[in-house]
Amino acid sequence: MLKELISNYKNRKMSLGLYDEVDERNFGAEVIAGNVTKADLTDQEFQTFQPVLMDQLDTDFCVGAGKAYFKQATERVIMSFAGAFAMGARALGYVPEWGISILQVMKGACGFGVPEEDKWKYEAYSILKPLKSGRNYFANWKNMPQDTLDNAAKHKDQSFFQINLLSGWDQFDTFRAYLNKFKDKRIVIQTGVDDHNITLIGQKVINGVIKLFGPDSYGTQSINYRIGKSIDGFRYFSRTEANQLFTGYIAFDMPRALAELLNLYNNKAIKLKDNPECFLVKNGEKHSLVNETIAWAHNTLLFDPNYVSEISQEDFDKIPTGEPAKFKDGQNWQIVRRILEKLNKLDLINET
Repeated sequence: MLKELISNYKNRKMSLGLYDEVDERNFGAEVIAGNVTKADLTDQEFQTFQPVLMDQLDTDFCVGAGKAYFKQATERVIMSFAGAFAMGARALGYVPEWGISILQVMKGACGFGVPEEDKWKYEAYSILKPLKSGRNYFANWKNMPQDTLDNAAKHKDQSFFQINLLSGWDQFDTFRAYLNKFKDKRIVIQTGVDDHNITLIGQKVINGVIKLFGPDSYGTQSINYRIGKSIDGFRYFSRTEANQLFTGYIAFDMPRALAELLNLYNNKAIKLKDNPECFLVKNGEKHSLVNETIAWAHNTLLFDPNYVSEISQEDFDKIPTGEPAKFKDGQNWQIVRRILEKLNKLDLINET
């Protein structure tokens, strides 16, 4: 083990650089994911995409690699992990001596984008090019030529969301349910552990045990069990290990203005001025509350005008329209049904 540690130090393979950070202004992923349920969990193997592995070399750019993997998945282009880190530093306002948070790299990708790899390809420090090589040069967005900045701007994220634990769930099941629910959108979860970025892309079954997994950022090596141990370039997490991971983030191609509206009105009833029709905002869409009974089932008390939020036509039009709300989709439908049974008014459960 000591020989491995010394070898890895000499090869500069131990450069990590990440810290956890959250912001109370973050959008929660539940506003677009809706009701992630046990139905979104599976015992089968799946992965969102087949990544081209990256090697962060002698840098602390692991969080940049995580963002680059995400862009690789959604845009099918090899992206610059150094460029993703530099844009995260730009969002922070300065180049830190060591490491940035996932939150900052998410902000950087939304504000400034991520350049393609051939536009900002990392080169380890060289005495032959002391001013244009190495970590500090590539971490600084001010060193980017204009065509690199322009290229990055073409690859901006629109919105990102913090994954909050679902009620009664642990992080292991929450993460794998989100991944499975959105696997067709090639979404990844960016998180971390032990000062190192983790990019989750799916789940594997190993010796009968389900594990979350994703690509590391050391090429075909991984620090999965022993630092520098050559495995396959991927990391695997049991339930216990996954529950030690940092805050998870997920990004979607959703305009910020819409994300803000969904965050504001999630699980609330809305209506236009001088229009009696009400809608429930849920799962990233607005759903017509066909009648008052259905509204009660969803705990939207339409008989109380103070409960319904009035919204402008402009904002109303930004929210996509989903299917009408269903009685049995409401959290309180069983209670409402029992009340109606006692009153002999089951005919009020009318969804047409």
